[in-house]
Amino acid sequence: MRITKFEEYGLRLVLRLAAADGQLTIRELAERERIPEATVAKVIGRLRAAGLVRAARGRNGGSALTAPASTITIARIVEAFDERLYDPGFCDRMAPGQSACSRASSCGLRPVWRGLTAVVGDFLAGITVADVLAGGPIGDRGSLPLVAGQRM
Repeated sequence: MRITKFEEYGLRLVLRLAAADGQLTIRELAERERIPEATVAKVIGRLRAAGLVRAARGRNGGSALTAPASTITIARIVEAFDERLYDPGFCDRMAPGQSACSRASSCGLRPVWRGLTAVVGDFLAGITVADVLAGGPIGDRGSLPLVAGQRM
């Protein structure tokens, strides 16, 4: 599994906005996360398009979450960047010029990749931004990396 740079940045920026409990400007986000302003602007744009962040322009402008941190899942943030662990079209692209992959009928890997995608998706859908900020346990998987009460 690979988490893209933009997914990582998206997760970090949403966590930062949730911890701020209010609006932050692109410049403030860039400084606090040590990410170039242009990159922050692109990531915020994707989060806005996904309905996770709202932005206000002007003197008192900035970005803020559109919903409470307790209702935003990690899966929803990752999905904002449209990257999938397993892309069903992958098999079709592996057979250029053919209508389908020659191994499609006997391939045992498709169910493996679909199952892995479902497990990861379900796991991420069960974790909210508030859970991450609280640093609480995640089922039988251990604890989250932030400790309770730690501010970003």
